[in-house]
Amino acid sequence: MHARLIKVFLTCFCLAFCMTVFAQNAAPLKGLWAYSLPDAPDGYQKGTIEFKQVDDKLTATAKMANGTLTIREIKKDGQKYTCSLYVEGSNATITFEPKTNLITGIVKVDGWEMPITLTPSKE
Repeated sequence: MHARLIKVFLTCFCLAFCMTVFAQNAAPLKGLWAYSLPDAPDGYQKGTIEFKQVDDKLTATAKMANGTLTIREIKKDGQKYTCSLYVEGSNATITFEPKTNLITGIVKVDGWEMPITLTPSKE
C-alpha cells in the first residue's frame, strides 16, 4: 500500500509540474501589459500593450499618449520574440524576452537602441 501511495503522489506531482511549465511556456504573451520606454521621445515613454492571438498569429495593440499603434505579427525565435512597425515614418524593430511577470527587450529605431520593460497591467 505504501508503494502505491508513493506512485500516486509522484504521478500527481509530475502532472502538476508539467501543467505549470506548459502554462508558463504556452502563451507567455497574452493580455494587457504596461510598458516603460524611458529613452523614447515624449508621448512614447509609457503606455500599454495588449497581446492577442489572431488567426494563428500573435499580434498586439500599443496605446500611448501619442495614439495607438498596431503590431500585425510577432514572431518567436527560441525564447525571444521580434516584431517591426512604422512609427512616424521610421521603421522600429523590437526584440524582447518574456520572463515570469516581466518582459524585457530592446527597441531599435533610426540607429537608436532603447531598453523596454513590460509588466502585467490590470487596467
